[in-house]
Amino acid sequence: MLQGICVDTENTVVLQKGESYYLFPNGPDHYYVSRFPNEGAHTGCFQVKHFELIDEEEKAMPGIDRDKVYFAQMYCKVGYPSFELKEYYIKPRKTHCNLYEDQALTRFKGCFPLEWFTDFEEIVTETNENDHIVEGIEFRSAENGQLLLF
Repeated sequence: MLQGICVDTENTVVLQKGESYYLFPNGPDHYYVSRFPNEGAHTGCFQVKHFELIDEEEKAMPGIDRDKVYFAQMYCKVGYPSFELKEYYIKPRKTHCNLYEDQALTRFKGCFPLEWFTDFEEIVTETNENDHIVEGIEFRSAENGQLLLF
């Protein structure tokens, strides 16, 4: 099931421009269209050109980059009474995130819905342009131009 917004009402009186609909693919060029998340309750079959798909990741948590690490406040813990409602380091996935106690992301606590968090603060890691990491081996340029292995 997909979701999309109607962008073209040409040759139809059923669709309303700007309305959000549930879309069920019917071949590569058509969707069964419904106002409900039920394919059996569709109002008709329409061409793909009538809709702009809604990105599920963006809908789930707009403005969150899945390639970054954030510090965020956990405000919900339904079913997890032992968890503290506090700030954690998180690594976003599609609709959930991996939760960590430390900035190095070594103390994994679990995987929770992104919607359980607020006050997202992006964690920016500082890098020294003289530092290079190759497959877990760190090389540093010394003052005299030599490479040091750590």
